[in-house]
Amino acid sequence: MSWSATRSETRIRQFLQTVPKNIVQVQSFDDRYSQLKARALASRDSRDPKPLVQIPPSHAIVVDGVHVYVQLTGYHSVLQDAQRQTEARHRRALEFLHTHYSACDLIIREYEAQRVDFHGSRLHAVIVTPPGPANERRRVERALEFAQAIARMVEATGEAVLNGEFKTETRIGIDTGRSIAVNSGRGAEPEPLFLGSPANYAAKLADGPESGIYLSDRARQALGMSAAGSLFDQRRQIYNQRHGVVSAASTLGSSYITDARIKSLSADVGRDLEVLFREANFIFHRHTPPLRTIEYERLSPANSIHMQLVSIFADIDGFTKYVDYCLGTNQIPELVSNLHAIRLELAAVLKHDFDGRKVRFIGDCLHGLLAEGTAYETDERETVRRSVICAAAMRSSFDLCRDILPGIANLGIAIGIELGPTPITRLGIRGEFSVRCATSKAVSDSEELQANCEGDQTALGRRAFSAASLSVQRLFDATTGRARGLNYADASERLSLESSRAAALAAPAIIGTSAGWITRTEASESAIQNSGGNRHA
Repeated sequence: MSWSATRSETRIRQFLQTVPKNIVQVQSFDDRYSQLKARALASRDSRDPKPLVQIPPSHAIVVDGVHVYVQLTGYHSVLQDAQRQTEARHRRALEFLHTHYSACDLIIREYEAQRVDFHGSRLHAVIVTPPGPANERRRVERALEFAQAIARMVEATGEAVLNGEFKTETRIGIDTGRSIAVNSGRGAEPEPLFLGSPANYAAKLADGPESGIYLSDRARQALGMSAAGSLFDQRRQIYNQRHGVVSAASTLGSSYITDARIKSLSADVGRDLEVLFREANFIFHRHTPPLRTIEYERLSPANSIHMQLVSIFADIDGFTKYVDYCLGTNQIPELVSNLHAIRLELAAVLKHDFDGRKVRFIGDCLHGLLAEGTAYETDERETVRRSVICAAAMRSSFDLCRDILPGIANLGIAIGIELGPTPITRLGIRGEFSVRCATSKAVSDSEELQANCEGDQTALGRRAFSAASLSVQRLFDATTGRARGLNYADASERLSLESSRAAALAAPAIIGTSAGWITRTEASESAIQNSGGNRHA
């Protein structure tokens, strides 16, 4: 099956009706927490309620919380060994992530934080208690203690596991403010999502090679500290409780994690991690395309996939500003309804129209995988061709969303595509805490390509470009690897004209440049002309 404008429009209208804005219930975190607490008491359930887990699709929870982003700064050195992308290297990368996911989850439980997501080398967690606007300072202090515990635990486990081979540092960004919590998952795969600027801003603070804890101006002001100024300045100033340039030790009191406490936690976590690490025996197999048949619940370290595939990131451009606008103008029901329809349609294009598989939604971004081929090998050229058409169809579907849905005319979609060997598995603590994971250089590069795109651009990575046919390559700028406004009509029409002679020729060599790359196409095109082919096929 391929994309159809009629089918896409029908789906969008159906998705819109599953959560129409007139039935969306907006509730404060405080009210939801109190209601769930009362129900637990009435049923004599001693467990602490989890107000941000299993939120109904038609509900939106307004949350005053502190968002913490943790980046493992040493991850890419584990992922890559020179230019090699081998199963052995990917196995070590997964062991690295498995160890740290597990350690972080144990700390998350200890501090009663809400883990939003693990994505590659990044953790997103949020501190929502004690609830209420009046308790913002206490939440920021707790978030700082949590961040310090995570940083020191990652250091301790890195030194303890396999003689320090997985030792890494952390870069942590912290921001506080109001956001909207929704659940974009289904059934056994809940996907908590926080919409708004605090999560986005904390992620920006955590982005960079230098380790340390970085506070937003909002977090600083909640602690009674002076503002740093611009995002650039905030990303340069490291919080250090003892002697850093933005030290606030005199104002933070004695609640911060002590050496004795970290040693106690290290001992408890260390015992658990020894068991978890012994169980992390990664065994790979190839999944026969299509990838839409992957069942994540069946995956584990001992039953992991490893194969050549394309990673696609599709991010809604301008969405954080749209969320802030809806928060400020009390249009949250419309926001939730629109987001529900957009995300379901993008996922439907990937899975139902192009036989791909969603890994997860990361905020307002879809991460998906796609491969064409047999039980024995991936057809790289056809995989790239189908991925480009899939990305073009996503853009066309998004254009339909902008026509049908209210208030999103100014939004765009940025898409990154890259090809490479990639493992797919589940990591971390068993059961509900285990995490779907697809991580590789192709995944990292496709995300970076998307991040560098504008809202009307699609970018094709270097390896995908090299594997592509001439007709696919001509869709993209030869220097930047980007195409502007590439929709389904343009892509399908131009690629359908690809001649069999041109398809049989090897893809041109790639020459790296500081601006991107250029292609050596003259020999290939000369061969087409000499054989009677059409240069503009």
